Amino acid sequence: MSVLLSIKEYEEPAVKICPNGTEGELIELGGLLICLPKRPPKKNISGYKESDSMQVWGRIPMPKELSRIKSMDEWSEMPREFREKFRPYIEEEFRRRREGFWFYNNGTATYITGRHYMMLQWTKLDIGHPYFLNFQREIFLHMAACESDPRCIGQLYTKCRRSGYTNICSAVLVDEATQVKDKLMGIQSKTGKDAQENIFMKKVVYMFRNYPFFFKPIQDGTTNPRMELAFREPSKRITKNNKTSQTGEALNTVINWKNTTNNAYDGEKLHLLYLDEAGKWEKPTDIRDAWRIQRTCLIVGRKIVGKALVGSTVNPMDKGGSQYKNLWEDSNPLERNANGRTRTGLYRLFIPAYESLEGFFDKYGQPVIDDPVKVIEGIDSDPIHNGAKTFLKNERETLKDDASELNEVIRQFPFTEDEAFRDSIEGSLFNVGQIYEQVEHNDELFPNPIVVGNFIWKEGKKDTEVIFSPDPNGRFKVAWMPPAELRNKKKIESGKKVAPNSARGCGGVDSYDLDATVDGRGSKGALHIYNKFHMDQPSNMFVVEYAARPPLAKIFYEDVLMAAVFYGYPILIENNKYGIARHFESRGYDGYLMDRPAHLMAANTSTIKSKTKGIPSNSQDVIQAHAHAIESYIHNHVGINRETGEMGSMYFNKTLEDWIGYKIDKRTKFDLTISSGLALLASQKTKKKKKTDFTERKFFRRYEVIG
Repeated sequence: MSVLLSIKEYEEPAVKICPNGTEGELIELGGLLICLPKRPPKKNISGYKESDSMQVWGRIPMPKELSRIKSMDEWSEMPREFREKFRPYIEEEFRRRREGFWFYNNGTATYITGRHYMMLQWTKLDIGHPYFLNFQREIFLHMAACESDPRCIGQLYTKCRRSGYTNICSAVLVDEATQVKDKLMGIQSKTGKDAQENIFMKKVVYMFRNYPFFFKPIQDGTTNPRMELAFREPSKRITKNNKTSQTGEALNTVINWKNTTNNAYDGEKLHLLYLDEAGKWEKPTDIRDAWRIQRTCLIVGRKIVGKALVGSTVNPMDKGGSQYKNLWEDSNPLERNANGRTRTGLYRLFIPAYESLEGFFDKYGQPVIDDPVKVIEGIDSDPIHNGAKTFLKNERETLKDDASELNEVIRQFPFTEDEAFRDSIEGSLFNVGQIYEQVEHNDELFPNPIVVGNFIWKEGKKDTEVIFSPDPNGRFKVAWMPPAELRNKKKIESGKKVAPNSARGCGGVDSYDLDATVDGRGSKGALHIYNKFHMDQPSNMFVVEYAARPPLAKIFYEDVLMAAVFYGYPILIENNKYGIARHFESRGYDGYLMDRPAHLMAANTSTIKSKTKGIPSNSQDVIQAHAHAIESYIHNHVGINRETGEMGSMYFNKTLEDWIGYKIDKRTKFDLTISSGLALLASQKTKKKKKTDFTERKFFRRYEVIG
């Protein structure tokens, strides 16, 4: 039975999660289309007799007589009549465990997976039994799709703090381990101590000990294990009446934990692997390298035989965050290889903090995001006056004068994926406060001026007319286009094609020469196009952002060329990247590439000698001028203008985020910063300016004391 369902309106198939193969409602989570089970008849949905307002999730108490039984041995000793009486109840619980559960929630028929049901009904936490929360339902539904999909190795969940993901994964480990034979379940965290104490002992073992007897398989070893929870046949099992027990068959399944090393499970065959706080694994244990090894424990040949659960908040980029971000970017279900898998094999999921914030759920488990019209009764019976989004914004507002602390709060309680992956701003060269003002403005901007797409030659004929083709998967982000009469203009000087609109704007490119790198990754090619000051167009504004690495460098070069032709703007490159210069020359467009600007000449360099395209990337004068240009632009055109109160028109958040993390001593890693800075340098007049020494600058404002 195929779990992949073709849907006429969609390119990608939906993943069916019903164990019986039924087809119901379609939902989308994390870019993945999921087909829920078919809704059963109303009478088979729990709570159908209640009024809408009274329909809430509630645990169904175990019959008192049954609750007194603590083991299968005790059960087997009970009279036949007793066992026959309660056998239907136990069988129904096993059915719900397998098939999931339907209940009415405030008038809505709601499906939860079997694993979610097991957590809500039978899993005890240190604070008691969990509430039904809608965002956790989404996590479980996405997890079920990851488990069902034969193309997927597991779930990658980027979360906010205290979203309960550790409890979820621990519950799933116990649920799975107590019903499958001859399997190994593994746990790793940012340290071995975390894996052992915080997950295995405090959660996994505790959850198992509090399971009802009919879900407990035969267990070998101590009742409070420290290394592994093993469901093996013991050498001798003694009942309370001092009789040897023979009840049941051992599963031979084990849950264990390992220290945090890249090859911890290397060579073992895993059925389920939980990687906790993957965004916080620091060197020498690299989560990306660890995953390359651990994923082989879940695959035999072409067949996926196990699944992974990977989740985390994100550390700063230099403390494990960069590797985790790399994992995240390669886990997009909308980007698959020829085998139908993502680059990592994982499917990613992000849920905003305001949908998962403690204390902001109504009694139906729905998030209270926006301010309610009237006070709402919370799931814990406390009143809710404000929405989660308002609460979090107030917290941010309190910290607006402490950029570093504000950044930490935003990363721990993110509204967007970009916020989740914010880097530390310690030592940032630029005014982070203004940048984040702009980022937050852009996030709430409606309609958003950015259009995604590609520049292409009309009808595929080169050197005719360039047009822009909108495409949600395109490589270009465009915030403004020139009027029709300025597009594709032609200008010839000394027999060469040159940029006709050089007085209106320019561009900067961070290029590359290799089609592929050893690991298949490498830096991206980056392009920015910038509008200079001009009376009849939006001025001092970046209008194009490009960050991509097509399979061939020539594709990137042609992309840049087409954008330059469309706008009619000249482009500034780094002169150590020969590939793009040769491409423009071979296509007859080298006149669109700028020579080294006069104001960036070294004092001992003659104008005649320096008539080469572009500027040197390793010149300290250029590096300093480059950083200064960005700093000046941020001061004048990013965030709120303190004089006018107007917001800047820098709409490209990826570039803004890149500026925040920019390190002048590691500048080659910041493609968008390089290209945007080159565009700004290209826009400057030829007058030389004194530049800040960024290698020695002090990151404190100085004020003159008057009076």
